[in-house]
Amino acid sequence: MIKAKKKYGQNFLIDKGVINKIIEAINPKNLDQILEIGPGLGALTSQILNKVDHIDVVEIDPDMIKILQEKLPPSKITIFPLNILEMSNDAIGKYDKVIGNLPYYISSEILLKMIKTINNQKDLHFMLQKEVAERISSSTHSKSYGRLSVMLQYFFDIELLFDIKPESFSPPPKVTSSLVRLIPKINHENTVKNIDSFEKLLKLSFSQKRKTIKNNLKPILNDSELNMLAINPQDRAEMLSLSDFVRIENYIFDKIILD
Repeated sequence: MIKAKKKYGQNFLIDKGVINKIIEAINPKNLDQILEIGPGLGALTSQILNKVDHIDVVEIDPDMIKILQEKLPPSKITIFPLNILEMSNDAIGKYDKVIGNLPYYISSEILLKMIKTINNQKDLHFMLQKEVAERISSSTHSKSYGRLSVMLQYFFDIELLFDIKPESFSPPPKVTSSLVRLIPKINHENTVKNIDSFEKLLKLSFSQKRKTIKNNLKPILNDSELNMLAINPQDRAEMLSLSDFVRIENYIFDKIILD
């Protein structure tokens, strides 16, 4: 009997009803190029292979790799024996769909990496800790709204699909999970001029959530500039919308260029 390893954050999905529901949400088509992150024992993998001819997976655990190799013929599966964070962005970008039950301890890092891989993706489907799922899909004035919310919502339309109870996994995690769908945005209502700078702005804005945006951005903007940008200096970062942050970033970018 294979035991889940804590160091890999493993929780194996065992609920057949939930598996079917996830497959329905992913809606794999025969010609889709699919990458699965952390397939584990292959519960989703096997079902997806009923819909497509081949699947690529990223699996770091040698024991899981051995099981997948015994369970599935090599003509049906390609296994990359590494951590998804080590996989090149270009390699991930070639897939139509990226799916996975993300390890909770690195889920935010994986989500941020996905931003840099957008190319051919139709959509991404991830099982996440419910708290993280709510954070990335939350809107302004919400306690869970933060840097990760704004950054991901700039690149994706995010749908919180359904919750998954702990007992659907073995071993059951201590928290509820959620399935989310991320659809890359083709057109941005407002385009950021420099993504790296935008990420730094968000980090600074949300660095001390109890402080006003005026205080958090004091090193780079003054009150009159915030007012000119239609931002109330007394507002906290959680009260600013995505378009507000894009407006601030582009002003700062132009200001630096002009200086």
